[in-house]
Amino acid sequence: MSPLSSPREPVDISFDILSAIDENEKTTRWDLTKILGNTRQVYHWIDDFLVKEKFLVEEKRGTTSLYSLTDNGRLLLTLLRKGVIIKSILRLSGRRLRREYSS
Repeated sequence: MSPLSSPREPVDISFDILSAIDENEKTTRWDLTKILGNTRQVYHWIDDFLVKEKFLVEEKRGTTSLYSLTDNGRLLLTLLRKGVIIKSILRLSGRRLRREYSS
């Protein structure tokens, strides 16, 4: 990311992670670090969110961690590919919908 580029949105980050895992069936922690940029972000996104919420499953092979999608992870990726659905869910879950449609 160049200094002039804006930060990626969480929806875009999730899509990048899940798409990379989907393309390869299993992805190493190092591959996810390359997508996310640093190990702190890997811990935040992978360990604290995607594995914890059961969108990914971690498999240890010696010192290597491999990640694959769960059924929920595949469903989330499908929803992310259909961006309109996610945008609608985000509008329903926040204050924006009430402000836009209040009379």
